Amino acid sequence: MGWGTATVPWMGWHSRRASVHRGNVLLRVLGWGVSGILLLAVLALAAFHVWSQRQYGPAIGQFRADVTAQVDFFCEQQALVGAEPWFHEPRGSGDAGPLLNEWLRVASGPPGLEESPLRLPAHLLLLQKAESMEDWITSDLDLSSLDFGWMRQMHAFDHWNAIPRASIAPGKPFDLMSASFPEFSLLVLWSKLRLRHAIEQGTPLEAVRDVRQLAWLAYRTDTLLGGMVALSLLTVEHRIHATLENPPPDWRPMSLEQQRRFKAVLWSASAFSSIASPVEVSEKARTCEPAIGRCIGLVEAALRGRYLEPYAKGTHQQAYLELKTASAAGHCPTQLLASIWEQGLTVTDDDTGPGAGDERPLAARLIPTSALRGPFALQILASSLTTLDPLRELKALAPAP
Repeated sequence: MGWGTATVPWMGWHSRRASVHRGNVLLRVLGWGVSGILLLAVLALAAFHVWSQRQYGPAIGQFRADVTAQVDFFCEQQALVGAEPWFHEPRGSGDAGPLLNEWLRVASGPPGLEESPLRLPAHLLLLQKAESMEDWITSDLDLSSLDFGWMRQMHAFDHWNAIPRASIAPGKPFDLMSASFPEFSLLVLWSKLRLRHAIEQGTPLEAVRDVRQLAWLAYRTDTLLGGMVALSLLTVEHRIHATLENPPPDWRPMSLEQQRRFKAVLWSASAFSSIASPVEVSEKARTCEPAIGRCIGLVEAALRGRYLEPYAKGTHQQAYLELKTASAAGHCPTQLLASIWEQGLTVTDDDTGPGAGDERPLAARLIPTSALRGPFALQILASSLTTLDPLRELKALAPAP
């Protein structure tokens, strides 16, 4: 009886020791499991980085090689188109935005209490939907009631803040791609009617100056859209000039060759300011004079750069520094660059309304850690590179030396 009772404490101690041992084993097994999972995650992450480089690295590498190979030709084409008289015509100094933005807003809206000198009669607005591009030249039109005096006021300005900073909602990401632009098509129609009326009156040169000034203001919105509107207006001028048997000798519209060159420069300019471009190539393209595509290129590149900045700034620090320095250099008079860098939409922004759902790219929504941002930035960057095809096509048309 005494022996049996003496063994009870020993057996309890042994039982507790066995329990502690089993607990330690379980902890070790759990630790090994967690370590294994972490190791697999690290290996998977490394594999994803390698895959991303193989998948998207060649496209970015080819882009860098392309801009390096094309930068001298780009500068040459800028110089050729920059010799065009249109770039050297006398102009005022100021912003046309306060007038044009309001006039176009009212004129493109329903008739009401507000008036605008740009409001056109309904039958003339139908020309925007005409089946033939030449209807504005060939149709029987009565333009005697139109007042083109507002166009003379435009000569006081040399740029146009089409999207002023005051129009951007404070505290909300600014997305230029979905911004509300003025009704550019109304300017194109007014320009056609101005030229048509002036030719009927025998005074085309004054009208040509008005239309070319509107083209300049569209170009100096510093947007690619505005640049294309400018080209449309210069094309309108060239087209009606070609219909005249004896145009005034002082009337020299931009040739089709120069228009192609201008278009190629504007379309490709952003490639040379891209964060994917070698820094020295970007610097060369932005400083070669005359800098015809500089401001539009900077705006387009800033738009993409700002969007990717939360993910790409770590791997492209020097490119961002140079791009922001060039943006702040004061070469571009509009407020767009400042608006983009201060308030522009980024990949981490959710700019949707309540209940609308997240419309950001899938890559942006699936990034769980900062470690994955680099590969996804690579993917988005590779998919948004500016093509240099317009420059290549222009080079193919150039006569052999």
